Amino acid sequence: MSTSGSDGGAPHAAERPPLEPQRGGNGRRLNSHMVAALAGVSQGTVSNVLNRPEKVASATYDRVMEAIESLGFVPNQSARDLRNGRGSAIGIVVLDVANPFWGELVRGAEEVATRHGRAVIVCSSDGSPEKEWQVLKLLESYQVDCVLIAPVDVASPHLAALRRRGTDVVLLERSAENDGPAIGVDDVLGGRLAAEHLLEMGHRRLAFVNGPHTIASCRDRAQGFLEVFARAGCGAAVTEVGVPTLTAREGAHATDALLRLEPRPTAVFCANDVIALGVLRGLASRGIPVPEQVSIVGYDDADFAALLSPALTTIRIDPMEIGRRAATVALGMSEDADGSAADALDPFLVRRESVRRLVDPLESEAALSAEPSEGR
Repeated sequence: MSTSGSDGGAPHAAERPPLEPQRGGNGRRLNSHMVAALAGVSQGTVSNVLNRPEKVASATYDRVMEAIESLGFVPNQSARDLRNGRGSAIGIVVLDVANPFWGELVRGAEEVATRHGRAVIVCSSDGSPEKEWQVLKLLESYQVDCVLIAPVDVASPHLAALRRRGTDVVLLERSAENDGPAIGVDDVLGGRLAAEHLLEMGHRRLAFVNGPHTIASCRDRAQGFLEVFARAGCGAAVTEVGVPTLTAREGAHATDALLRLEPRPTAVFCANDVIALGVLRGLASRGIPVPEQVSIVGYDDADFAALLSPALTTIRIDPMEIGRRAATVALGMSEDADGSAADALDPFLVRRESVRRLVDPLESEAALSAEPSEGR
């Protein structure tokens, strides 16, 4: 550290009386002028201590830091960002922050961001392209350093526009349409794992409750799931039931459509655990037991999946690790380091109680096609 202070030779801390604690009066916000006055240095020296400490003599640095601590002064990060021409926050846009999967992913990203001295601003798009664009503009106005986003549509022109204006973007899912770095899960593999498990358990009449195909993960999970049955050549019938959003409410609403299918499916694969929760609730309200009459497989392995009754068989992925990797890639881009994306994470099957093995795929036709009983 330099031995000459930038304040024109301010006396060392040892040559002054101890600083008396002070607070801004009349509701005034503390500022660097007050720090400078208390420390007996120029405002430029305070600025150097905060932004370029290597330019300040050690005794002067100690004096200013003592004043900062005495006053309880917190530097204005936004003003510093404006001077430096870069942000100090990471923006994260997810489909639904209330979904435990996205909450865990945000925790992973925040863990990395905090280590790098960055704040995190989290927004939900609610699966709406219009809301997604609104929150992207909001984050850009806050001069975030980079944006991690699970896009409603990976081909959205809004993402390309954001990149053109200089904001780094990392996608939180991988697909053939990805433009730029992306961290996610091999969802085609995840769909295959769910299909192979249900085939192994004897199921041949299936339904898949899925979200919009504009969402890459929904499209990829469907691809993997349907590919297995197309190759199996076992006469299996699969019906996809679409829902507009990946929520428990929509899963419950989908139950009526599932029960109208002819023949009724013996197993249902759900695009995520939250939808599976809704389907479970919908079946229970109609007196249809799981897995005795209908087996269910979810996706994500949310914290609640093992606590349901019956405990949910699901495809396990690690959202915290996705968040960590995405934030690491994003910060690497902003710091001119290696900003290349890591490979997609592999999911795996978690077997629990919500899937029943059928001894005969055509067993209990009468029971399976019977009218549902009244809710209990």
